[in-house]
Amino acid sequence: MSSDGDSSKDPPSDALMQLWSPDGYYTYLGVAKTETLDEDAIKKSYRKLSLKHHPDRSGGDAETFRVLNRAQKVLTNPKLRQQYDILGLDLDDDDEHAAGNSDDNNNGDGESSEETTSQGIVHEMASMALTAVLQMVVRTVMMAFVSLLVARYLWTLLPAMLFLAVVAFKIYSVTGVGSVEMLSPFIIGTGIILMYQSYDAPGWFLYWIGESMVIGMFSLNSLGAVGKSTVAYMGVAVFAMLVALWFRGKFWNYAIVIGLEGFLAIFIAMAFPVMEMILEAILNDKLKKVGDKVRAH
Repeated sequence: MSSDGDSSKDPPSDALMQLWSPDGYYTYLGVAKTETLDEDAIKKSYRKLSLKHHPDRSGGDAETFRVLNRAQKVLTNPKLRQQYDILGLDLDDDDEHAAGNSDDNNNGDGESSEETTSQGIVHEMASMALTAVLQMVVRTVMMAFVSLLVARYLWTLLPAMLFLAVVAFKIYSVTGVGSVEMLSPFIIGTGIILMYQSYDAPGWFLYWIGESMVIGMFSLNSLGAVGKSTVAYMGVAVFAMLVALWFRGKFWNYAIVIGLEGFLAIFIAMAFPVMEMILEAILNDKLKKVGDKVRAH
């Protein structure tokens, strides 16, 4: 292990090679790899070496100075140090350097809020899944509002038609006559009128057609650019018709679906932390084996 005095004699290129070697952060900063580290000793060694490698000084080097700063940051942060100790290499160094966020992740007390690789993966998955489910809840509530209130009474139907007319006019003023986007408010309005006209009528076919039209347009609008294809149109049409067969303007049918979606959101919020722990344990075990092989060579 190199001491502070020995390390300061290395030229920048040799310093980088030592920093990038297995457990190089410990070696170059002259810190013993123990369970508890002396942060004051790390900072003292860092200050001494940073003066030598600062790019504004003669013989300094910007890349060495950056990696040295990263080494000090990793060794003084429990999460980053735990991940570094498994492999002996800093896998997140390049990502942080590319993002240019090394300063943004520090709080005022010097603590870092960075996540480990496995935590970042699971958090992103959880965020995407939870967002998708919550969007489903919002759209189901909107559809229930249209089916159970707007399409049942004239005093709610007329303002809805006026609102859709305003939307159609705004789309026309932006895109012009004949745009595909203008079909959305007209199809939704036609579907609501069919639902209103057939609500008290015998049979359910017209109401099912109207509800299918509204569900279909809500679904297409949520897909954005992805929904502008023949396959998407066909898939959404089949989906809307099947879903409308279940809903049929019934309060409890909507309540059951909203309840299931809410349960799914709660399940995702509770299950992903457990998945995070499992994934992190698996990744750490694999990385530890790789780290042992790297150190052996």
